[in-house]
Amino acid sequence: MNGPAAPAGAGRRKPWQRRLAIGAWVFSGLCILGVLGVVMTVMYGLRYPTEDQKKCCWEQNATPEWVAKTMGLQVPQTATDRRAGLHTNVQYDVALLAFTVPTAEADRLLQPLLREGTQMARNRHPEEPGYTRSDGFTHLGLPEPETLVEGMRITSVCPRDAKTTESDALRLCTKIHAHEFQPGTTRIYLWAGSDAPIEKPPT
Repeated sequence: MNGPAAPAGAGRRKPWQRRLAIGAWVFSGLCILGVLGVVMTVMYGLRYPTEDQKKCCWEQNATPEWVAKTMGLQVPQTATDRRAGLHTNVQYDVALLAFTVPTAEADRLLQPLLREGTQMARNRHPEEPGYTRSDGFTHLGLPEPETLVEGMRITSVCPRDAKTTESDALRLCTKIHAHEFQPGTTRIYLWAGSDAPIEKPPT
């Protein structure tokens, strides 16, 4: 015996329901495009900063000694050409530190920060010459280390990655570039970003 017939139009959306569904899809699509647009704009600004962006948001009095202490690093006494900066914005803060040491001294400084069994890698995917960023080393009068290949070693470390006193003392996750720009001499670049605001240097 057949069941009762379904009412005419059952299972079909009414015109106003279809319009509402289409409107919801269009609104969702516009929201997604808006978010992607903001992300792409931010990424473009970091990769190709304007002159105003290059000058913006750098704190005064961020000395190499202060930045090293903020990072939790002990810079060798033999270090020369010390440079530092602190860049702040609404997304994250960045501490920069660069200095030059004998290559053997660089190895003694960096090795205790690396996880056991790991080594620094070569820069196999360099950026094009002239590449810069709004929170990069160009502000310190140096080329961005991502553009350098010959003699360059790179790694990233975070506090307590390694079971060493030096790793325990580290306060920020840090990208490290070690560039032996001439035999026996290495420039170390340290880039430490933080989602939480970094305490500003004293005036």
